[in-house]
Amino acid sequence: MAPDTPSTREALLQSTAQQLGPEALATVDASSISEPVSTDTEPLPLSPVCITQESVPRNLKSDPAALMVGLEFEIPRWKPGSVVKWTAWEAGYDTPKDAMHAAAHLKQAAEAWNKADVGVNFEFVPLAKDANFVLTHGGDKGNVLASAYFPNRKDLNFVFVYSLAFRPDFRNGLWKIFTHELGHVLGLRHEFAMDPNPKRFEGNAVQIGKANPLSVMNYREELPELQQSDIDTTQQFYGLPVGTRLSTTPVVNYVPR
Repeated sequence: MAPDTPSTREALLQSTAQQLGPEALATVDASSISEPVSTDTEPLPLSPVCITQESVPRNLKSDPAALMVGLEFEIPRWKPGSVVKWTAWEAGYDTPKDAMHAAAHLKQAAEAWNKADVGVNFEFVPLAKDANFVLTHGGDKGNVLASAYFPNRKDLNFVFVYSLAFRPDFRNGLWKIFTHELGHVLGLRHEFAMDPNPKRFEGNAVQIGKANPLSVMNYREELPELQQSDIDTTQQFYGLPVGTRLSTTPVVNYVPR
């Protein structure tokens, strides 16, 4: 690529700013999300749910854990030692306070994974053009709280938070929900991905370790909690040589762009 040729990510952001105005892509100020978040939570009315499918950002519209990893033809992860950079958009939320609240909670979730030292770190950056993913509001998805993505070669990805996550039942524990979502960003599947129950079965996953319903990657009646066994098994996952085959499926490294 020639030095003056914009990347796909830069071209997308430039086009969006031209169509919707630069305010649609304004990011939160790092200083506004530096305070520790509350860990007090109310009893949950339902089990937290996340999805891993494409959505549209709201502001752009006019165990010991069984670590499940892998997709149909590969087991994607970031190249060990990578830094996954992220930022958060201000627009698209019901209030500016909600945007700062979500960003602060994602920051705490990122710090929890960074402290775990699994082989990949998360880093906040001021601008979307420098980020691998952007935190953004995805609107109302019914009983879905958030969604993320798996390691890939895209210029720009999204972690979505949905309207339900701002209800009192979930709001103060949002960082725990994001801890689950960042597990997906690291390449982790749901703990129950290969459950024979057709209502839970997701398929195309392989297991590392023993099954445990307390995994951060499981659904429970409580908000997800990062377990020491999640940390240990993710470290094991990122310690595998690239190309290692798990149940005939190769481990494939991606480099955050």
